[in-house]
Amino acid sequence: MNKKIFLGCVLSMSILNLFGASKSKIDASPVMSKMTKVTDLQKLMAQKCIKLPTENNPIAMHKLTADPCVLVYNDTIYVYGTNDAQQAEITKGKADNGYNHINTLNVFSTTDLVNWTDCGEIAVAGRNNPKGAAKWANNSWAPAIAYKKINGKDKFFLYFADNGSGIGVLTSDSPTGPFTDPLGKQLISRATPNTEGVYWLFDPAVFVDDDGTGYLYYGGGVQQDIAHPKSARCVQLGDDMISIVGTPKEIDAPWLFEDSGINKINGKYIYSYCANWSDRAGATGDVPPTAVIAYMSSKSPLGPFKYEGYTLKNPGAYFGPWGNNHHWMFQFKNNWYIAFHGQTTEKIIGFEKGGYRSLFIDEMKINKDGTLPVQNVSKAGCEKIGNFNPYRLVPAATFHSSANVAVSSNQTLVPLVNGSWVLVKNVDLSKGGKTLSVTATKKTSGHIKFVAGNRVNGTVIAESDVSGEKTEITVSIPKEIKSVQDIYIVFNGTVELVNWKLN
Repeated sequence: MNKKIFLGCVLSMSILNLFGASKSKIDASPVMSKMTKVTDLQKLMAQKCIKLPTENNPIAMHKLTADPCVLVYNDTIYVYGTNDAQQAEITKGKADNGYNHINTLNVFSTTDLVNWTDCGEIAVAGRNNPKGAAKWANNSWAPAIAYKKINGKDKFFLYFADNGSGIGVLTSDSPTGPFTDPLGKQLISRATPNTEGVYWLFDPAVFVDDDGTGYLYYGGGVQQDIAHPKSARCVQLGDDMISIVGTPKEIDAPWLFEDSGINKINGKYIYSYCANWSDRAGATGDVPPTAVIAYMSSKSPLGPFKYEGYTLKNPGAYFGPWGNNHHWMFQFKNNWYIAFHGQTTEKIIGFEKGGYRSLFIDEMKINKDGTLPVQNVSKAGCEKIGNFNPYRLVPAATFHSSANVAVSSNQTLVPLVNGSWVLVKNVDLSKGGKTLSVTATKKTSGHIKFVAGNRVNGTVIAESDVSGEKTEITVSIPKEIKSVQDIYIVFNGTVELVNWKLN
């Protein structure tokens, strides 16, 4: 048997066994007639992209996303990425991802690194999207994000690549927008000094130092000297974060391809990047393998940088499908993590062609001397960092995993068949509860059930018919489960969920 087919069969059987279900227990009757419209791709991913309870990677399997950047703000992690799903909606997976139709960015958030909220899309490039903030831009790829207090108020700065032609910046008063264009043009363009030798003006990284000074890193492309392309640049940002100070400096990153990254670790400035695909035959010295994440260090944010080695293999070495490599290192609650993308989901969907990616996050190991070992990443991903709080308004598109539930463009949950479900892990029920407030759309008419533990044989803590927008459901939480529990939300009929809260 073909290895890929065999593994797919094993995965499907494992899912059914772990969830205590068989195919006969899922009513295949469609329930979408009154629901918000979802696309064929969204339906396909809802039906096929089901991850195991023990898998925290990819972080979201209902939407194709690449090139992660991460913002930590108010004890919440926000992840932004290239919206590969936008390209896939057009190609249907019958052509390789060319990125040319992508003009939006996806945003996800989490407080526990296990359950993720789909925060929607940011319309960035406006030439082919009337909602795009940057009317001059064609595309939005590989973002970078930072915030800084300006005039006593936190301001958010989202940098993006307009394909390989330059870098723009959008600003907002919130991590999720709305974002506006403060310049009406590229921040970094071919007119920027010292751009000669930069083949691709893209893949920005941004960093705000301890003194509040911002720095921008960008560039890529292989020149005649494949070992020393010298196509990366770094530059100080102005106090406003939307201008540059002085002339960008060259970074001589060995075997550079793309994907700049910047961090301050143990007092050193770590510049990281994706190594190129060029043949290493005859190469001498310390040479990074093909398409790994290599890194350099410096005592200054603007260099000079010294090559140290590499820290993340190509995703193909971990998960099978080989493709480009893109990363973001970040710190959260005293732990270090690395975000990257892989091409695993496209295989599950059954795409004929490739380059459609999903986001992964794993813990990042750091040696005592500040050097970076080669990371050991997996589909298991990160351990939880805290439990899930149900005593607050929970957006519907907040879950660990799901089956036969699509996420609409409004971030509502749209069940495709009776018996559809989403799983929210590690829910803290220690405070008990009297009612569950459920908000749905006006045309909702069906049934919803909240089950603790096993989806089939667990304890039903709330269950009710749902009709219209607001429903208060009586809750019954036995003493023995007033603890941390996995919660399955199971749908029958036309229940389009907006949010919920335990009271």
